[in-house]
Amino acid sequence: MTWLLLLSFYFFVAFNWVLSFTSLDEGRNMSAIYTMLKSGDFFVPYYNCDFRFEKPPMLYWVVSLLSLFFGLGEFSARLMSGLSAVGVSFTTYLLAKRYLDQETAKKSFLVLLTIPHMWVEARAVVPEMLNTFFSMLSLYFFLSERFVLGWLFSGFAFLTKGPVGPFLALATYLLWKRSLRVFEPKGLFAFLAVGGSWYYYMLYHFGYEYFYRFFIYENVMRYTGERLTHPSPFYYYIVVLLLSTLFYLPVYPSLVKRFSRSLLPFVLWFVFVVLFFSLAKNKLHHYILFAYPPLAIMLASVVSWKYLRVVLALSFGLLSLFGVGLYLYEKERFVPKVYPIVASYKGQVSFYKAEDSALVFYSRRCIGKVEEPSKAIGLVITREKFLNELNHCKVILKGKEFDGVYSLLDCG
Repeated sequence: MTWLLLLSFYFFVAFNWVLSFTSLDEGRNMSAIYTMLKSGDFFVPYYNCDFRFEKPPMLYWVVSLLSLFFGLGEFSARLMSGLSAVGVSFTTYLLAKRYLDQETAKKSFLVLLTIPHMWVEARAVVPEMLNTFFSMLSLYFFLSERFVLGWLFSGFAFLTKGPVGPFLALATYLLWKRSLRVFEPKGLFAFLAVGGSWYYYMLYHFGYEYFYRFFIYENVMRYTGERLTHPSPFYYYIVVLLLSTLFYLPVYPSLVKRFSRSLLPFVLWFVFVVLFFSLAKNKLHHYILFAYPPLAIMLASVVSWKYLRVVLALSFGLLSLFGVGLYLYEKERFVPKVYPIVASYKGQVSFYKAEDSALVFYSRRCIGKVEEPSKAIGLVITREKFLNELNHCKVILKGKEFDGVYSLLDCG
């Protein structure tokens, strides 16, 4: 198992420090973590001088803990997702070993290592990989009939991602076992005591405002499409899964031809997760992570060791090139060029029809928003396509980000 552990650290942790923080979620989460560490208030999250009700606190707490050992930076923050990915792989191994055999278990571990989507999410400061790890442990203990532990980890998942965390594990168990024994009083008490603890605090202090903002606005309305932020067609996740398992496309016909009834629980698990998220009106690629363990087990049941070794070698080389590419790309990015200027500037700094949350974290300051060109004064951050609306401003710096080219302007 030592060699599997070493490989998993390479595939899920190596190069996680190369890029400064990128996505909107990474910057927002890191700002909330920094504010918690600075203020000592680990209950109410803040981003950019306002409440951050969108996410529960487990991600903030875990990264804060890791920062005590490694400092608050890219490595420690992304290590949370990397270690979670390692945990997901080992839990997948344990499930495959219990219900199939040890050879399939080892192969399923390696299949997970060679899914590029897992590499990306293992290097992101977002709650999805941590939630998947807790959901996997919850399912494992449910299936082991250690229900209190199962509900305890469901509580951790609830504190990580909200209702979807415990729902995925519980629904998978019910499909697999078709038993209601899981609803034992001690387990439910553990879930309500641990998983509900922080929510009770927030509801006590913020009442219906928090309940509506998180449970209704961020969960129900996102799923039904009443709040439409990331609309995608029904087949979106099919495309994501096919691209993520590109190395294994030649294996799928064998999976169909050599299908065994022993794989049926994993098929039900996989189909349920894909169908559940496909029915949602808003879709993001990382929602589908809980579908990878059963898919890896199914592919491992038919893939040969010879084929797997070739995929492993290709993946190792591809990830190495990926690390070099990230290093070169970082030199062209907007955030590392600009944040020292923003951090030291004494006047007003604003976003104009744009937001780069990483700048809020790195500059250690709150950055307001302006929507009218006439109100843009001081330093202004905007996208290149809006430059013609700010013709009274002077461009200081430009740089690339994954969602386009950004500019820093001096608007007097």
